Amino acid sequence: MRFKNYLTEEGSKTLNVAKVPLDKARAYAENVFGSKEELDKAIPNFDKNYQRLQDLYKKEALDIPRIQMPVIEPEDMKKFDERLKSGSIDIFKPFALDKSKYAEISKKEGETWVKLGQKDGDPNDDKVPAKWTSISANKLKPLQGQLWLEKLVNNIKKFGAPKAGSPVLKTTIIVSKEGYILDGHHRHGQVMLTDPSLKMQALYIPLDVKTLLSMGKKYGEAIGNKAKA
Repeated sequence: MRFKNYLTEEGSKTLNVAKVPLDKARAYAENVFGSKEELDKAIPNFDKNYQRLQDLYKKEALDIPRIQMPVIEPEDMKKFDERLKSGSIDIFKPFALDKSKYAEISKKEGETWVKLGQKDGDPNDDKVPAKWTSISANKLKPLQGQLWLEKLVNNIKKFGAPKAGSPVLKTTIIVSKEGYILDGHHRHGQVMLTDPSLKMQALYIPLDVKTLLSMGKKYGEAIGNKAKA
């Protein structure tokens, strides 16, 4: 079977794991690796793990459009963690300012926004005890409903299947208290496709996903990160 015929329902040139059936996903992956034997060698449990990953996206994903997702890159996370723990970000009442003013945050407004938690009259109300930890991939859930098979398979082909010590496991992802991933869905997908029991480095933030999603998106804008289409 030729993988190029297997497109999403919208007719784009991407293969969304949530929609593409196993036989078509396998045909694509075998094409990338060159043969069934090479795919099975690289990802021995491809069929089982693909179905598990697809079920996860069908049943657990909140289907947040990518354009509405926070953009907080791995290199931003140390500072993000520091600001959460210090209460610098104005998350809870009382608020320093009417938050509606920051519906769209400019860079200048962002410099003020990230410090509002210290200007609301209570220096301790916004402190959030985030934690650096490791979490098994199979304990995590997706926010977005789109996961591109091409990116998963081609990264595994190029960089090798994730295993203990792989960079894909050591690049931090942000996780809500319910286990939702804010960013890093394709890294998580590569691990799930290869070995769902592997642990990924995470910045665990004990906030509900709705609060974390809203605050995280504003934070990304405040530090100058543009939303991804």
